[in-house]
Amino acid sequence: MRRKLRLEKLEERALMASLPFGATAEDTGEFMLGRIAVTPVFIESSGALDTSTEDWTAAQKLDVLNKIEDGLDWWQQLLATKTDKHTLDFVLDRTFADTPFLSKYEPINRPSNDYALWVDEFLSDRGFQSSGFLETNMREFNHSQRLKLQADWSFTIFVVNSQNDGEGTFATGGSFNRAFSFAGGLFEVVPSTRPTSTFSHETGHMFWARDEYIGGGNYFQRRGYYNAQNTNALDLNPDPLFVQADSIMSEGTSLSRAFEQITTSNATLAQIGWVDSDGDGIFDVLDVPLSLNGVGRMDTLRSEYIFQGDARAQALPNLNSAGKQNNITLNRVGRLEYRINQGAWTVLSSPNEYTVSLNMRIPVPQGVQGTIEIRAVEPQLGILSNVFQGALDGAWSTTETAGVYGFAWNDLNSDGVWQSIETGVAGATVYLENNAGEPLRTQSVIRPGDLPPGQIINPISGVTVSAIGMDADGRVGVFEDSDAVLDTRTFRPYSWQGQGFRETFRGTDLQLKVAFARPTNYVFVHTIAAQNNAIARIDAFNSSGEIIGRAQTATMTLGQSQGIEIESLDDTIAYVVVYGHQETFIKIDQVRYGLNAQVVTDANGAYQFPAVDPGQVRVRIVPPSSAYAITSPSNGIQTLTVGAQAGLRADFGFLSVVSPWQNQRQREDVNNDGSIDLFDVLVAINEINRNGARTLTDGDVLPPPFFDIDGNRILEALDVLIVINYINAQGSGEGESRVMLVDFDAPTDSDLLLGKKQRSDRA
Repeated sequence: MRRKLRLEKLEERALMASLPFGATAEDTGEFMLGRIAVTPVFIESSGALDTSTEDWTAAQKLDVLNKIEDGLDWWQQLLATKTDKHTLDFVLDRTFADTPFLSKYEPINRPSNDYALWVDEFLSDRGFQSSGFLETNMREFNHSQRLKLQADWSFTIFVVNSQNDGEGTFATGGSFNRAFSFAGGLFEVVPSTRPTSTFSHETGHMFWARDEYIGGGNYFQRRGYYNAQNTNALDLNPDPLFVQADSIMSEGTSLSRAFEQITTSNATLAQIGWVDSDGDGIFDVLDVPLSLNGVGRMDTLRSEYIFQGDARAQALPNLNSAGKQNNITLNRVGRLEYRINQGAWTVLSSPNEYTVSLNMRIPVPQGVQGTIEIRAVEPQLGILSNVFQGALDGAWSTTETAGVYGFAWNDLNSDGVWQSIETGVAGATVYLENNAGEPLRTQSVIRPGDLPPGQIINPISGVTVSAIGMDADGRVGVFEDSDAVLDTRTFRPYSWQGQGFRETFRGTDLQLKVAFARPTNYVFVHTIAAQNNAIARIDAFNSSGEIIGRAQTATMTLGQSQGIEIESLDDTIAYVVVYGHQETFIKIDQVRYGLNAQVVTDANGAYQFPAVDPGQVRVRIVPPSSAYAITSPSNGIQTLTVGAQAGLRADFGFLSVVSPWQNQRQREDVNNDGSIDLFDVLVAINEINRNGARTLTDGDVLPPPFFDIDGNRILEALDVLIVINYINAQGSGEGESRVMLVDFDAPTDSDLLLGKKQRSDRA
């Protein structure tokens, strides 16, 4: 059975760039796939405190190492019976097996609970004692081993010598007689005389598998990435006719048969992450498409297609009832590919990163018309991203094509055709309306200040608000709170332990559930940190109770507030649950839901309404300022019929209007006195010093003076430089008539450029 495992030389393999995507240093064993660092630590008693009764020999060490390797190899063989898509590699650091750690304790002669003494002794000796908590220090050690061995996960196996102990058991009085584990990438403790199958069994715990024998885990317990139920457990099994499947997580004959036949229960497989719901050979935890986001357009002058955006791995929501519940994946963006007019896919780059910022220039044969497609690929599992499709003309295209979407662009020649020299217009407001010009759908807001203080009486306009979790009894109230940001009150859950309304929602014990009478596609929740390092998270569920999305805030300091939002491409969000991630404390002072009927174009001129009900709709656009007039269509309104298609596009052409702050007779004549001289320079400089460089808006006083020398509706140092250069170009070159530059009170980047020019001229 055994395939030798060994410590690999790092230079012989491609070094990993980072932890698994979404994982922290504390996530050392979330699902059993990928590359796993294993550190066996053999304990050797020194006799300094306890009498030494056990001494490692070379033969004993080799025997135990072989059992460890065989026990780990069993999982690799089991994986091969389930799929040929995934890899599972264990790499051992034999440092503390070849040279056992010298301890003043003799572990096998002590109760099992004394593990804390000699495990802490080992960690302190290795320099991992920054925390007063053994688990924290242990995870720090495991993480260091993960980095050392360039692995995805890491755990430790402490082996205590029991060769001379008659029964190979710990002293009475402890919680365990023989082997035991602390689950989720922490450590195993195994007497040296235990069989190979023990190491297989305990390694299952490292990735959240529960015991299934009597006195172990029970039928109703859950754990693992999918929070899978322990349905093969004997304890509390409600079926009186239940027959347990052979399982490595059981004991006795059931475990022995499972080990020999290389099989285990479906419950065990689910808890370690091995579930393939669609039968494609890829386990659900990694069967998640990559994400490709961005915009692109054809640069006809250079015969290149430009795509800007990002590609990234996406993680399945982590439903584990234990651990840190971080969303984690091993998938990477292995390749970026493109094809023209449905031709063969061509590899553009092979980044092999979790996230990639894209500024791609793809060569296109001159004169070729049609379409280009771009995608991201995870090559090991064959997982793809969504496919971007763009036209080989001057118009922008986007990956966000659901619902109603489009662009606003600067139609320089007013021909209604987007040429490659024409750019998008940011800041335009787009409205989604019915035929009567009314908002098609609007968002609804639940504000605590709009409700009577005290316990909430449900429903609220068809929405039911409740508290869920181990400490909740369903009740939610609203109360005055000086920490509120968008309101004067916050929502508060009722605690059955505290017999009253708590000021905060706490981890998974006290969560806010918001259920909608009719499923929606968008939910926004405003949260406030009630402690340092708080993280607010929102999970969205469909009407079947399946999680369909997750989002969370960044780490917040005490009192800091952030909104979190989540949306689906159609109305499938039946309810959301909001809570403090990683057992942190948060407050909530607003909930908003429904389709937004008003959006603003982004830097590329793009907009999107991601979910629109079937029927006839109007899309109306308003320019960002009086600097633009609408050219296509002239009334700024497009009428669309929404049906079953993936998305409908509506673009709008604008024409940049002449800046009213630019002198059309002679742009350098700032004060409009008919001559261009130092007074024009000083007028512009004084305005910047007095009111600052800025974008000129309808609120600015109309000229004269004409401050917008270059006509871009921005007053900046560059405008002054244009006048200076004009005057200098008209001078004799002898120096007397040339302009000496004047420093600004508050220099901008452009001012610094002027300073460089000044030094150059004076030299």
